[in-house]
Amino acid sequence: MLFLAFLMVAATILFYAASTFEYRGHAWADQTCASMQAFCDSPHYVAIAAIVVIAVLYIARTMKGNS
Repeated sequence: MLFLAFLMVAATILFYAASTFEYRGHAWADQTCASMQAFCDSPHYVAIAAIVVIAVLYIARTMKGNS
């Protein structure tokens, strides 16, 4: 689950960067935003999901240690 949290944080960074560089001569950003327009328009959706995954992971580890 930690790997999933890491991937979601990386995806958040990717979408924030792609939305910043879109239409500025960076082909990777244009292609990313063309295929995932919703996430480029609102990269905070992925950030919120990453925070939820990290919180669930933290809670699960805390509860496992108490039992």
